[in-house]
Amino acid sequence: MNEPVTVSRLSVVKPAACTASRRDAGLLAILLLLLPLLRLFINQVGDFDLHFDEAQYWEWSQQLDWSYYSKGPLVAWLIALSTALFGQGEWQVRLFAWLAYDAFLVLLFVFARQLWQSRRAGWWAVALGLTTPLYFPLGQVMTTDVLLFVCWTWALWAAWRVLDQRQAVAWYELGAAVGLGSLTKLSIGLLPFFLGLGLLLTPAGRRELRHWPPWGGVLLMLLLFSPVILWNMGHDWVMFRHEQGHVVGVADAAGAWGKLRELLEFLAGQFLVLSPLVAAALLHTQRRPPRPPGQRLLWGLSLAVLALFLAKATVSKVQLNWPAPAYIGLLILFAGQIDLLHARWRSLVVVGMATSVLLVSIALFPSLVGWSPAKAPFRDLRLWEQPVRDVARQAGAVDFLMVPRYHLAGELAFYWPTRVSVYLVGDGRRFSQHDLWPAIDREAGRTGVYVTTEERLSPWVQHAFTACHALRPTPAVTADGRTIRTLHAWRCENHEPSARPTPKTY
Repeated sequence: MNEPVTVSRLSVVKPAACTASRRDAGLLAILLLLLPLLRLFINQVGDFDLHFDEAQYWEWSQQLDWSYYSKGPLVAWLIALSTALFGQGEWQVRLFAWLAYDAFLVLLFVFARQLWQSRRAGWWAVALGLTTPLYFPLGQVMTTDVLLFVCWTWALWAAWRVLDQRQAVAWYELGAAVGLGSLTKLSIGLLPFFLGLGLLLTPAGRRELRHWPPWGGVLLMLLLFSPVILWNMGHDWVMFRHEQGHVVGVADAAGAWGKLRELLEFLAGQFLVLSPLVAAALLHTQRRPPRPPGQRLLWGLSLAVLALFLAKATVSKVQLNWPAPAYIGLLILFAGQIDLLHARWRSLVVVGMATSVLLVSIALFPSLVGWSPAKAPFRDLRLWEQPVRDVARQAGAVDFLMVPRYHLAGELAFYWPTRVSVYLVGDGRRFSQHDLWPAIDREAGRTGVYVTTEERLSPWVQHAFTACHALRPTPAVTADGRTIRTLHAWRCENHEPSARPTPKTY
């Protein structure tokens, strides 16, 4: 009787020969065509409005530039293109996110197939990309994350082909992938940082750096990144000041127990967004470094990035999505090992994937199980348009809008029936893109509306206008009668410019 293959024998098992065929290409093409249609169905049936980050990027797309306060310009450029082609609306804003997710799956398939010389590994990688709760929901919305996943996977694939397959031309692909990724999110810099550090620490790596191709890749990366650098030179390096807070972090004042609780929440959250059963199997396979150098490269880079976020989580809060790119390399390694696992572990993986699909479906459509959308995940994507339009009907004709935080600014700008300027006037807030645009002083003598989710009128607003009249509060009420949020608004007449509260942090 044959002994089942276990993880302890993975390093000595030779993968099956790659037998990718036209059938694989056809199946992948069908999947890639159906996925955007599925996302359109989710968008329409789920009645999802824009998330405040999407609305913020849409605001940016209305004033195109070479870069922006907190992110590179690529997300705004793509939104501007899709809305110029197809008009204004939620699916138009999200179109390139859906297409980018398709590209992400293609890269997973090709990379895993080449790494393991196995078409089944490619399909397992696609299955993991589809069912991991961390990736599918982030591919539904137009934020920088899904664009980062594409560039990170491409860069990782290029790094593997450079150092394991000795394809020197892939250095230029690596530079292009990181350069494009830097137009999306600066955290892609972690990949070349740890890769470069690893090269400097090994004799073979230092020999590699004596040749031209690595530096040609660096020059290409800098060329693509140059719009961001040049823009920041003219704007007091605001993006780098903003990112400095993410890198250095601000120590929490919650005390030792509070920090421990946040750390435990971070660790538990990572298991949840990876799917607990799949995460358990992944840990089972990745607990030791693999022997093949190419696999060890992916393993080391992924764990180095994860270790950085884990260290940061010990001193300050880390968002659940921040470590997401680091898992890509581990999932590609895992994809080639699933067929080699004991049957019980394989069953665990399949059950974990099915459970993830079920849980994501419930999170997207909570009413299927009697769960109120007001208490379910993704509530920040629900019920923005109607309340904003209700406020607009009460306010009548106005010249501009005011909000205390950027989270509201984009939603009001997108859903207000007419195009009007939105200004941030809150105290105690951090800098945002609005601080780089024309100030409210240019609205002297005009009428505006102040909108907030709080029940009080800003003292500065109250003194900066001749009169402010409260409008009727407008709740965002779900079908089951629950309130997600309430918009409070005041119509303010005759703006009198005066010194405004200024943000203190980036």
